[in-house]
Amino acid sequence: MMDMNLKLEPSNNVEIWLVRHGETIFNTKKIVQGWSDSPLTRNGKIMTACLARGLYEYGIRFDAIYSSDLIRCLDTASIMITFMNENLPINSSKNLREINTGDGEGDNISEHLEKYPYSLNFKKHKGTPNGETWDDVYSRLIPEIYDICNQHSGNGKILVVSHSMAIASILGYLDSCIEEVINIPNSSITKLVCENGKLKLKEHSVVEYIEKGKEFEEEIKEMI
Repeated sequence: MMDMNLKLEPSNNVEIWLVRHGETIFNTKKIVQGWSDSPLTRNGKIMTACLARGLYEYGIRFDAIYSSDLIRCLDTASIMITFMNENLPINSSKNLREINTGDGEGDNISEHLEKYPYSLNFKKHKGTPNGETWDDVYSRLIPEIYDICNQHSGNGKILVVSHSMAIASILGYLDSCIEEVINIPNSSITKLVCENGKLKLKEHSVVEYIEKGKEFEEEIKEMI
């Protein structure tokens, strides 16, 4: 794993709240997405709205919102803004994209893992043809996260909408003991914190905000 020698401002105490996009049609069909795109399902939109409403009910407010430039993430971010009653622009970036799975995009996931058995291993995967290696992902994604941290100061919270394997790769980068992609559920939250000039994992795959938002699910369904 590459050492990029990235630095954070010592006084920076920003929290990064990473959100995996809502459920997509490809997710329901267990198809590899990568850089290809698939729209959110109705359930994906509803659960995203439940997440946003749950955050709102808990009094969570954000200072800025960033998103992968793929449609499934931009749509997730847009729904969240509406149901959090926020009025923030979405800062989109290609650097926040999922790993590019190249010729493997569109594969059935189980068949893909048979062809590329080390796909989920950060140290052994050599990349799919015309796709990215994990080092390729780190080289664009990790500096982007550090840049986002350094653009904000104080004790603020920044919302970043990205993808399952991209978010999991950040965990792998921060903890070398994590060798394989862990499950990051749709619409879950993974929290990072900047402390004393270092980026640290606070918690991952948090779904409690979705559960809170489900108290308003019937109301939400009328709006989706």
